[in-house]
Amino acid sequence: MIYPIVVAIALAATASANLYVSDHTQQKFMWETFKQEHRKNYETMDEETQRFGFFLENLKVADLRNQGERKVGGTAVHGITKFSDLSQAEFESRYLTADVSMKPARSEIGSESIKPQVAQTGSVDWSGVLTTPVKDQGYCGSCWAFSATEQIESDSMRTLGTDYILSPEQITQCDTKAFGCGGGWTESAYAYVKKAGGIETDSAYPYTSYQGVTGSCHSSASDFVIKVSGFTSISGSTTSEKESNMANYMLSTGPLSVCLDASSWNSYTGGIMSVCGNSVDHCVQAVGVDNSASSPFWKVRNSWGTSWGESGYIQLAYGQNTCDITNDPTWVTTSKA
Repeated sequence: MIYPIVVAIALAATASANLYVSDHTQQKFMWETFKQEHRKNYETMDEETQRFGFFLENLKVADLRNQGERKVGGTAVHGITKFSDLSQAEFESRYLTADVSMKPARSEIGSESIKPQVAQTGSVDWSGVLTTPVKDQGYCGSCWAFSATEQIESDSMRTLGTDYILSPEQITQCDTKAFGCGGGWTESAYAYVKKAGGIETDSAYPYTSYQGVTGSCHSSASDFVIKVSGFTSISGSTTSEKESNMANYMLSTGPLSVCLDASSWNSYTGGIMSVCGNSVDHCVQAVGVDNSASSPFWKVRNSWGTSWGESGYIQLAYGQNTCDITNDPTWVTTSKA
């Protein structure tokens, strides 16, 4: 019987055990289990040897991240994931390509920003209510297109009563202001859909860039189902006020596209993450918040498939701008095409 990786992950959550062990037999056992669970195959022994080295380094990194979480009372658990055979540099270059330099100045944003409001407390989870199922961007650095597409889906569900699964591929391939699998930004995606006159469904324009090749634009206006007429950013005079305003919006209205730092997410397996960086490199969607709990948190939907994190989601500590979640919270105004 193969020793489940989930047990090894659970060990990392304890104060007395680490994932990394020096015993080579145990290392190889964990490696073979990882390969089987994640269906990993390598073309040469040299490549496998290199990947095994990355795997061991990632065990050490997960241990350090777990120690950091425990020091601040965080509950996030880092362990073995489908990214455990990638170097940190490789992971970031493949998956974390949101280009913060493309973030527009506030004067360029299409609608007035949300004004500061009195803080509200409560709990809401819009996943499955105002969201489509979790998606997977694959090896393509198209998180920005997925985040924008998901927000357009949610806002058209909220205001138009639609249930469309829209096409991140159309945005990835057709937004000439961005760089396809090489990166982009959500407002660029919104602006593209607005200028193009609409976005197609995923079934009409399916995703093919998962191997890292952007491909060419072939959109058809006759297949457009949703239009975007503007986009709005949540504001605040301070980071704390902005996060509070985001929660107010979430509690009263719906999900928000957010761009943040996901550099430590490659080892995340569950719990509320409290230790994170603030170098924005990834765009996702905030779909829930509970700022009334003893350990308040945001619920965030990622685009790395359901095998990552908590079935495709991550929880981030609320009230401390975890991962710089307040960097660029946006929603869109939609209409039927």
